[in-house]
Amino acid sequence: MQFIRKIAIMGLPLATALVSATAAYADPCLSLTSCAQQQVQQGVENTRNAVKTDTNQFSSNLKNARQSAQDQAKARWNNASDATRQKWEAQRNKVTNAEQNAKDKWNNASEETRKKWEAQGNKVTNAEQSAKDKWNNANEETRKKWEAQRNKVTNAEQNAKDKWNNASEETRKKWEAQGNKVTNAEQNAKDKWNNASDETRKKWEAQRDSVTNAGKNAQNKWNNAGQNAKNAWKSQKDRINSDWKDATSLPKL
Repeated sequence: MQFIRKIAIMGLPLATALVSATAAYADPCLSLTSCAQQQVQQGVENTRNAVKTDTNQFSSNLKNARQSAQDQAKARWNNASDATRQKWEAQRNKVTNAEQNAKDKWNNASEETRKKWEAQGNKVTNAEQSAKDKWNNANEETRKKWEAQRNKVTNAEQNAKDKWNNASEETRKKWEAQGNKVTNAEQNAKDKWNNASDETRKKWEAQRDSVTNAGKNAQNKWNNAGQNAKNAWKSQKDRINSDWKDATSLPKL
């Protein structure tokens, strides 16, 4: 009996160790704090992996889209004729020269001229903001009216594209000649302005302002004439009412 008891006492630490090992294997969270820390670490790791996966996927899609666009551009260039390539090169050079001319014009301009250009730029920015505010403050009926006007313009552009696509080669050449004529006229006007002296430019600006002021004066005259006509009509109406009242009323005794 004592021998069996000794064996039991000697086996007790071993059994305790086995139970502890089994419990630790079955549940690694030995305390509430360790479980919470482990869950937080696991959540952070999962989030990091998800963000990394999304970033890699976005980078891959962006790279593929860029490569696809480059391949399409190369294919379009390779399949284009020499005349078309020269036309594209001329357009690219025109844009490059325009940018360089704008930079040179800014660098060579005086401080007064730069301030004038900045004021014009601010005016455009303020106009855009005013348009946004006007849209946000407009009611539903007004917005629908503006959308209808915009759709009308969009449809006109689409009709022009369809008209071009359905036109014959001869008609297209005729339209291109007309467009080139207008473009050349605009370019000639720009060249004439650029080559003119300051005195001549001031003279032209004075003529332009004179025409603008004349238009404003004519508009104001028209508006005032309309108001004067309304006042005259109201005065005549009041006079007729007064005469009618006098004619139909009994004389005082």
